[in-house]
Amino acid sequence: MQENFIIYKEEYDLIKKILVLLRSSTMSEIVFITDSEGHCIASAGDMSDTYLNSISSLIAGSIAAVNSIGKMIDVNEFTSLLTESLTKNLCVSSINERTMLAVVFSKGLNLGLIRFRLKGAIKELKDIFTIINEKLKSNIFKDEEFPFEGVTDKDIDEIFGD
Repeated sequence: MQENFIIYKEEYDLIKKILVLLRSSTMSEIVFITDSEGHCIASAGDMSDTYLNSISSLIAGSIAAVNSIGKMIDVNEFTSLLTESLTKNLCVSSINERTMLAVVFSKGLNLGLIRFRLKGAIKELKDIFTIINEKLKSNIFKDEEFPFEGVTDKDIDEIFGD
């Protein structure tokens, strides 16, 4: 299991802006980012959080399975997966080793346009996730700045009445 990562508000706002713009420019129903553990990180569009979390988990498992198949046929990693139905399509593209961008769109939309817009969004998202990783590596939260520094178990028990 991978360690959870933090997304800072500034970068989260940038991610949301990219997702909203991508959804608009592709006329997609929903656009969202999930991590390799199946957690929905951010989304644009109308879908309940329950469904998004369930779909995110299923996508993470599907991508892991497809990449396992890829290794069996001498493909190191697939970067994109397209699933089509009679009415809707789902395209999942890798952003980096931990995150994926998923787009649900109507069958009648131009797949070439969707893929073109996805490439641009993925480039921007890669840059944002690089910034997030750099912030985490720079150890912005020094021990003396940690908000719970000096709080003891006794303090917590007093607060919660245990």
